[in-house]
Amino acid sequence: MQVDFLQREACPLCQSGQSHTLCDLDYDEPKLKAFIEHFYQGRIGKTTLLRGRYRVVKCGQCGFVYQDPILGDKGMQLLYHDWVDQEHSLQKKKNAPAKLYQQYAGQITTLSRLFDKPPAQTRVLDFGMGWGYWCRMAQAHGYDVSGYELSFERCKHARQMGLRVIDNLAQSENQFDFIFANQVFEHLAEPVQVFSELYRCLKDDGIVYLRVPDGRGVDSRLQRHGWSPGFDAIHPLEHINCFTRKTLIDLAASTGLHPFNPPLRLKWGGIRGGIRREISDRWFTTHLMFRR
Repeated sequence: MQVDFLQREACPLCQSGQSHTLCDLDYDEPKLKAFIEHFYQGRIGKTTLLRGRYRVVKCGQCGFVYQDPILGDKGMQLLYHDWVDQEHSLQKKKNAPAKLYQQYAGQITTLSRLFDKPPAQTRVLDFGMGWGYWCRMAQAHGYDVSGYELSFERCKHARQMGLRVIDNLAQSENQFDFIFANQVFEHLAEPVQVFSELYRCLKDDGIVYLRVPDGRGVDSRLQRHGWSPGFDAIHPLEHINCFTRKTLIDLAASTGLHPFNPPLRLKWGGIRGGIRREISDRWFTTHLMFRR
């Protein structure tokens, strides 16, 4: 069975029709074929991807890097429901090291510095919540938290853990003080449209947090060395958008939002490392906060 691919007729960020190709490979190219077979553990049929190509382009107007073509609706459903190993993904969360949950707790601590009201009065949405473990951390800190997720299996698991899951963003206009979207926007066919939906869900003075893989230098490395399995920011099939800090800011600017820096998190015991982290987070990385 072969799946269909969709052409992205214009840049998904600025809608320009001007672009140039950085990489163009047939899915039967040995290096790419071996990567796909290994990563998806043989769950994609040998002829399934023959109608498409792994092609990465860069917008000539805004500089956004993205895949074109991308899987159609049927292919996307197969990718996230059948080709991705759901049980393996769940076990990775269940058996994650403490460091992951310490990171979650640190993010919640930062959240606590953003609003002058108790957690129980602060409405939080985890957009693309996955299996719901970040939601559980926010819930454990007293926040009024909801999750949104397209995967039926992941929604079911989250509900079984006692989490509130919402099904329709259109019914959540001006509902949330804080929206957390971690490792989501690299997967979306229409990132500007989805961000606009999140904007409508924010209360006045609400904050949205975006975190995506860092695509710094991917364009020049693709041109110089070609594609290799180490390019996670433009992962074949899945990471169809490759953001830099600039293009992530451009995405938010489509609704008039601009980045702001949260309060400093420096501690005397680790002041040097804390300064390095703060400089990186405030000027270079692709995880930013935007206030409505």
